[in-house]
Amino acid sequence: MARFTALGSPSLFDWAGIHFCLSQIKGFALHKNGRPEFWIFRIKLLLDMLPTLTTLQQRKPYLYSPDWLCPQCNSAPEDLNHLWTCPYILPDLNPCITHRSELVKFRDSCLSSFLSLKPLDITFQTGFSALDCWNFESPSPSCLWLTRGLLPTHLTTISPLLNHFQVELYGEIWLCQNVLFHAWEESQGISAASKLRGPSLKSPSTTISLQIPNSSLATVSQNSWISWISSSIIQVYFLIFVILFDYIFEWLITETLIKPEYGEVAGS
Repeated sequence: MARFTALGSPSLFDWAGIHFCLSQIKGFALHKNGRPEFWIFRIKLLLDMLPTLTTLQQRKPYLYSPDWLCPQCNSAPEDLNHLWTCPYILPDLNPCITHRSELVKFRDSCLSSFLSLKPLDITFQTGFSALDCWNFESPSPSCLWLTRGLLPTHLTTISPLLNHFQVELYGEIWLCQNVLFHAWEESQGISAASKLRGPSLKSPSTTISLQIPNSSLATVSQNSWISWISSSIIQVYFLIFVILFDYIFEWLITETLIKPEYGEVAGS
């Protein structure tokens, strides 16, 4: 719990709801450790352990210069929150716009779920839509917490829908970001072998990352990337399709079995 105390009191979050969401993740391709790939993503996202550039700079400073900014936009450090606010644009690929779009769909799905139980007056609908966790413009801290998977205590009833929202983030942003990030690593001379070798013992003051000038995808002509990226993204989207199909099937079953009580909704 120590890693969450900086965000505020632990009572701000619905830990039972968070556990419920994680327990519902089934039917995904398995990671080498036997866990579903999406489950690994969810855990690392929740704990702020995804291998963003900022995280890698802390883990392997001999490979990733601390001066490097986001490989895509080259305008800010690539930390967890930057994943959802990066302004880098390719055809049909913009993390910031995608995050906003998926958040709006998540909010609307919650309202639709509530309305399927019992009609709600316009005051409730307006108030729900105005909650700070849906404020993607800045975005607000509570919006970033919700994206991370930290359910607010006053929104316990939306927990069955959180996984679907994060499946979309996983497929539309994280997997695509991985394709671009690996391409950028190759341009910096960072290989899988160099990650395994560790820092050089012969010349500790000289690091691999500092020997190669930094560049970002923002400085590269988009046309030169599109053909290469397209072939990679086709493979990624096929995986996304399989994952979404499995997840939606599981989610529909869960949705028919687990419905939030209207009293809980109205009470929120």
